[in-house]
Amino acid sequence: MHNTLLGPYGKATVVLFTSQFETQLPKLGELKKRLGVTDGKFYLSNGNFMHSIASLDEAIATKRNVPNPMGLNLHAVSCTHIFLTVADVRPDLFALVKYSAELLEGFNLTDLAFKQLSDLLHRRREIAWMRNECSDWAKTLTEQIAKAKEMGLTDRSILDVDVNAVSTMTQPYALEAIAQANAEIISWYDRYRWRTAKTVANNLADVAGSDLSPEIVDEQMA
Repeated sequence: MHNTLLGPYGKATVVLFTSQFETQLPKLGELKKRLGVTDGKFYLSNGNFMHSIASLDEAIATKRNVPNPMGLNLHAVSCTHIFLTVADVRPDLFALVKYSAELLEGFNLTDLAFKQLSDLLHRRREIAWMRNECSDWAKTLTEQIAKAKEMGLTDRSILDVDVNAVSTMTQPYALEAIAQANAEIISWYDRYRWRTAKTVANNLADVAGSDLSPEIVDEQMA
């Protein structure tokens, strides 16, 4: 089954932007010219493709939030618009730098790539749920012991629980698995992403003052 974002051929180039006003976005004609395409359109991120865009947002957030062990700070990025065009479009160096404040990331995607991302994100959510189920055990037991004492209970199975032992067991619970899940998502991101605008800008600074020959551009975008 095709991902609706990628169209009937199951592949497309997706560029994510964030802007407060549409006037901050690149002009459609200019962007098409820079990328060397004749087809392409802007879409709002909260439209028909919102779930697919949210997955890409989550991948970007994972990359930017490491070493956050949960990797779930999804508010770190906020895509407002996407530019959708044909598959395998190569990023334009100058456009990336010019719109570095608005451009979050670009991806060259296929149905298979998107399925891989969906599976990886689902896997991490399952692991995070496993951790969340037991991460508050020590706190819960501490509160219940205090309540039992207030009630005058003498049940030693409540009062004598070794909270420190429980905390020692649950504090690291599933963190290694979550870290591995984060690493897998980041590996996916690094495989399918465009070069980030910040990276390109840094590379440009390294060759400042020299002419940007085709060879230099190729080196920057490789």
